[in-house]
Amino acid sequence: MPVKYGSYVTAWSRLKRWRKEGLLSRMLEALIFKGYSMDRLSLDRVAVDSTAVEAGKGRTSLKVTE
Repeated sequence: MPVKYGSYVTAWSRLKRWRKEGLLSRMLEALIFKGYSMDRLSLDRVAVDSTAVEAGKGRTSLKVTE
């Protein structure tokens, strides 16, 4: 993480807290809603395949990668 964004420990702590509080999920839901309302988001333009989702052998959860 670039130094200009401050301590990585602080950033990690905030992300952990935001996830626990559900903030990240609410932000994603708001972005999805806005995308649909502006006609900029459609499931016709979405694709998920092995290049976007990493699944390890025997794992029960998926890790989304960029």
